[in-house]
Amino acid sequence: MRSGQIMQVAIIEIDHHQHLIACNDTAKVLLGHKALVLKQPFDYQSIFSFDHTVNIDEQDDTIIVLNSQYFLLQKVMESSKTVFILQSIDYLKRHLSKITVAACHAFDIFATQSVVMQKLIAQAKVFSIQREPLLISGETGTGKDLLAKACHQYSPRGDQTFLALNCAAMPDDVVESELYGHAAGAYPGAIESKKGFFEQANGGSVLLDGIDEMSFQMQTKLLRFINDGYFRRVGDDNEVYVDVRIICATKVDLADLVEQGKFRKDLYYRLNVLSLNLPSLQERKDDIVQLTSIFVNEFANKQDITPPIVDDNAIDYLKRYSWPGNVRQLKNILYSTLAQLKTPKLTAKDIVLPTSMPSQLSWTNDIENKTLDQMTKQFEKEVLLKLYDEYPSSRKLAKRLGVSHTAIANKLRDYGIGR
Repeated sequence: MRSGQIMQVAIIEIDHHQHLIACNDTAKVLLGHKALVLKQPFDYQSIFSFDHTVNIDEQDDTIIVLNSQYFLLQKVMESSKTVFILQSIDYLKRHLSKITVAACHAFDIFATQSVVMQKLIAQAKVFSIQREPLLISGETGTGKDLLAKACHQYSPRGDQTFLALNCAAMPDDVVESELYGHAAGAYPGAIESKKGFFEQANGGSVLLDGIDEMSFQMQTKLLRFINDGYFRRVGDDNEVYVDVRIICATKVDLADLVEQGKFRKDLYYRLNVLSLNLPSLQERKDDIVQLTSIFVNEFANKQDITPPIVDDNAIDYLKRYSWPGNVRQLKNILYSTLAQLKTPKLTAKDIVLPTSMPSQLSWTNDIENKTLDQMTKQFEKEVLLKLYDEYPSSRKLAKRLGVSHTAIANKLRDYGIGR
């Protein structure tokens, strides 16, 4: 049976003596009439090819293989019968990928207790409904891909295709083929033509993540496409027109790259019409309570367990950390903590946060094109962030550093550290 033929759900019902009492047409096509004879025994252990490791009586669903296809098998126990429900995994994947989020709920996945995030989401909603390219910047782990997807879903294109390509460290020929497609014979072994992302997402949106790492050659080709919507597949002389909204994401300041001659100025100004900057988690610590709740419940749902109660001291502990890896790091640490949690309450003692030596301060990785004053402030901020975990008040920190309480309080306020 070819993949995709079984489009509906196969339903099989047996009584307590394992005799077949009902089945639908999809089940007959899938299993054949010989296996499905009413009032005759239905040997599901053999028909579903269970081995000794599978006990359907101890679980409600499992994955099985029939006719070289994967199926989700679900068992529903009723008072007078047992119902087996089979659905093709391939079909489920295709079907779920087409389900779109209602535009009004597109941004509901974000924690927005902080003022900075409230302003960002309000701005994102306005920019989402425009046709011009959208530029999203932010540190690693802030959720640039999630924001891009939400902007697409909120836009008039929300019911159309959304595709994403990570441009980082990809050879030009791969990027070109993925975005623009290629004609038959364009490459050795390319027997058939292939549509690129722009054609596949016609009417929708394409996210170019890591746009800062795209080569000059690809930047030039992208600029032409953004300007008029026309392009040529690799190895093809015919022009193709598509209507695609370009969303770009970067973790660096493109303006700095332009000054360094590493990014095309004309492309930068073409992209930097509508720009959104995702704040770091350090800048939005008011969201940590809501983010923690989201991740704790998400983990519990995946593990089918009751979510633990999060103690206030755990939240305070999380808020004192600097979060260089941002929201992604918070999620990973909470997941690791919850996987090892043995009690119904999550406390600060359960959470293990990474520590770093002074020689490992991250400011040294980001000093290019910065003035001495900028580097001094950057170093000062990171020192204060590190020490604030151990001395969580301006008075304690001032005593530790041998300066006045007022000076430290002002610096903590200027850098947004602490409450």
